[in-house]
Amino acid sequence: MATQDDGAQPEQTTSGGKLSAAARQAQQAIDSAKDLAAGVDVDQLRSRAADAASALYRGGRDLLPNSDQLSKATDQFSNSIRKNPLAAVGIAFTAGLLLALLTRG
Repeated sequence: MATQDDGAQPEQTTSGGKLSAAARQAQQAIDSAKDLAAGVDVDQLRSRAADAASALYRGGRDLLPNSDQLSKATDQFSNSIRKNPLAAVGIAFTAGLLLALLTRG
């Protein structure tokens, strides 16, 4: 299986390029998960996933409230939605559709 270098930057800088890069990364993660799940006991996999999710949640919970960048990004995001509500609804719909298609199997 071919993997992408973790330090590589996406070639496109547009929103569509970032979305397609995210879709490619999500597909690679799904493929990796399928490969891992093929040879692992389901209970063991569930336990490992729960432990990893808990650790990520605790780490994220500790980092997020203290981040000035997060508060600035939240303000910018809110302002963008207020300026372009129809575009925001379209983006949310498209993201939901993409997520539904990716998880459909």
